[in-house]
Amino acid sequence: MNKKDILSLICKYILIAILIVAAYFPTFSGEFIYDDNDLIKNNPFIRESHSIETYFSQEDGIADKRDLGEYHSGYYRPLINMTYRLDYKIWGMNASGFRITNLILHILCCFVILNFYSLLMDRQIAFWITIIFALHPVNTESVSFIVSRNNIIVTLFVVSSFLFYIIGWERKNYLIYIVSLFLFAGAVFSKEFGLMVIPLIFLYQRIFAKKRYRLSKEIISYIPFIMITLLYFLLRKEVTDSLLTPSNIESIWSRIYFAPYIIFYNMKLIFIPYKLHIFYLDYPANIFIWHSTISFLLFLLACFTLWKIITNRLLIFSIIAFLICIFPALNIIPHSSISLIAMRWLYLPMCFLLIGVGILIQKAIIARRNLALSMLIVVVAYFGIYTYILNGGLWHDNDTLIKQEVLGFDNYLFASDMAEIYFNDKEYQEAERYFKIAIGKFPYQAFSYINLSALLTETERPNEAIILLNKAKALVMTHHEKGEWYNNMGAALFKVGDNEEGLKYFKKAVIYAPNEPIFWANLGGAYGMTGDYQNSVVALKTGFEISPESVQLSANLAMTYINMEKYKDAISVLESLPVNERKENCEVLRLIRMAREGLQNKASDLDISKK
Repeated sequence: MNKKDILSLICKYILIAILIVAAYFPTFSGEFIYDDNDLIKNNPFIRESHSIETYFSQEDGIADKRDLGEYHSGYYRPLINMTYRLDYKIWGMNASGFRITNLILHILCCFVILNFYSLLMDRQIAFWITIIFALHPVNTESVSFIVSRNNIIVTLFVVSSFLFYIIGWERKNYLIYIVSLFLFAGAVFSKEFGLMVIPLIFLYQRIFAKKRYRLSKEIISYIPFIMITLLYFLLRKEVTDSLLTPSNIESIWSRIYFAPYIIFYNMKLIFIPYKLHIFYLDYPANIFIWHSTISFLLFLLACFTLWKIITNRLLIFSIIAFLICIFPALNIIPHSSISLIAMRWLYLPMCFLLIGVGILIQKAIIARRNLALSMLIVVVAYFGIYTYILNGGLWHDNDTLIKQEVLGFDNYLFASDMAEIYFNDKEYQEAERYFKIAIGKFPYQAFSYINLSALLTETERPNEAIILLNKAKALVMTHHEKGEWYNNMGAALFKVGDNEEGLKYFKKAVIYAPNEPIFWANLGGAYGMTGDYQNSVVALKTGFEISPESVQLSANLAMTYINMEKYKDAISVLESLPVNERKENCEVLRLIRMAREGLQNKASDLDISKK
């Protein structure tokens, strides 16, 4: 490249970065949302320092290391938690910092994709389709939803590995080839999609190879890639107890039959990005539903057309590469997600599909330049504005996300979360309705039963809570969910007057979830109600070490000190709370009055005894 080309490339980089930052500007003030809370914010694994070996023995999606080996997510992505740990070291537990990292990764990925496109087609067309990729609203789930960054990272590694292999192969440069291997390893250990590098390289060699060598020589070049793949599966089997993700009830033939339906649904999201959100899509009720049948027939027709008519090798590469990259999302080889569609899964496949779009854009510009450029500007503007809107609304904060999903899109995947919002707002009737919807839709998810039991106990229906918790007892639960189960059972038993049995359950709650301050508050309060004030103080002080500003812990400890007639200690605990908490919380004010009255009475009794 000469100086003019280098300057042009730098200018393109700057413009791409500016457009991305403008479209994603609301993400800088965004919060942790949905799975971000469990997998990052409330995940002690991210806060603690670990050896590299530890990360490679960690199953992705399992926040509590005690759940390893008992509860399986089906995902093995060791490099991702490393990036979260690095983020925590840089930003602390600050959602904006984590989001900035996602944005930086997205910008870097777009830079790599621009260079990839520039090798295949006219540089101006490459620039246009890179901007389309950079601003496409479908990609907002991968960029703004922090835990979806694995899609950005795997794309960065896949495209880079593919590029370095092709350059190294054509130039016979073994150093570049080795770099490709390392990038492939990064892709594989970031997400399962990374395995698609091998078929992508094989496809490219069949279509574009400038010089054909013997197939045996080409296969030899794949052997190191295959060895890394075998290592990945061995480690995956060791950690997740499975080479593949858990299978669902659909037969292999049903999964194959419905694959075209999933492909066309995904293409609709790319070419008609409208009403985008977190999709929850299951298989149709039967194989004869009309859109599934039409999708299957259209797919067969498209394959026949591709074979008979299309002669443009780049277009053929684009379409087949798209199908290769989307293959892991088709559920032919089952994945762990409960949805068949997710916008985040399109991040990698779309960057290959846009090659074909670039060919069409180039033909349109040749035929009607002004009209084609005008349409491109309109599309880019729409994508940028829509991306900005999604970042300012859907992906900005947790409550907005959940309310839009449930109330705006009837997405009952979030019914239990919607119920919790109503529960926290003390709208118990609506909360109960959504908890019951969640249980009806997903009867195997224990947390809906557990949370509904808390509502039933709070609304003076502890017997119903006990029955519901007994129904949930046999379900698979994480250690934290078991802690919640025991805590809620303890609360319900105390409500019905069985204090001794309730205390036993509170004790088990802190064993399963020792880092949950509210469980220690409940255990301390339970000890106090049974008259065991010494153990009450021990439990409550343990909770204070975890959450020193907890109002519930302060109130329970103060009450215990009052019962022990240690009024000064009670006042000291309550006055250590922030001023606004003391002034606005009626329970705290009541306890302060009780402690002061007790202290005055004690002083009066002491004066009388002296006289």
